[in-house]
Amino acid sequence: MRADAERNRAAILTVAGRLICDEKRDNISMDDIAAATGVGKGTLFRRFTDREGLIRALVEDRTSRSWETVRALAADAAEPVGDRILAVVAAVFDLTAIELAPLMRALPDGCHSNSWAPWRALLADLIAQVAPDADAEFLAMAIFASMRPEITDMIAGRRHRAGVLDLTARTLGLGNPS
Repeated sequence: MRADAERNRAAILTVAGRLICDEKRDNISMDDIAAATGVGKGTLFRRFTDREGLIRALVEDRTSRSWETVRALAADAAEPVGDRILAVVAAVFDLTAIELAPLMRALPDGCHSNSWAPWRALLADLIAQVAPDADAEFLAMAIFASMRPEITDMIAGRRHRAGVLDLTARTLGLGNPS
């Protein structure tokens, strides 16, 4: 990718992320993003095809920034596996249900999009270590499903986060997550 095209892409993602995630503005249009970025609307559509493409790129951009931190939490052999599972689930919750909530709501597949596959696999690997007889992949998917926007919208933030951690701990026999 040319340097100017990469700069445009980065600027678009920064502005779109600020408007949608940080300022929590509803119904942001491609026109709004183009104007705020100072690029033509055609540039947006060439780079991202449509609004969903832009949102998917934003999710990918923001999740990739958190990936190394979450991988480090999962790999920290100094911590018991159960604690690592809860740390990973808490980090995923904070990312999906808080930081990226507007984006998750805008995507038809939310937490189940392909960009989350490595995250679910990481969680499934940890689950398999504490529950080798369990269907770790299913449990990881169920835990991710509990963080979907429809659930988040029904349950207040802190209560929902505590509930997801409690569900994870009880399902895996890890005791009280507090």
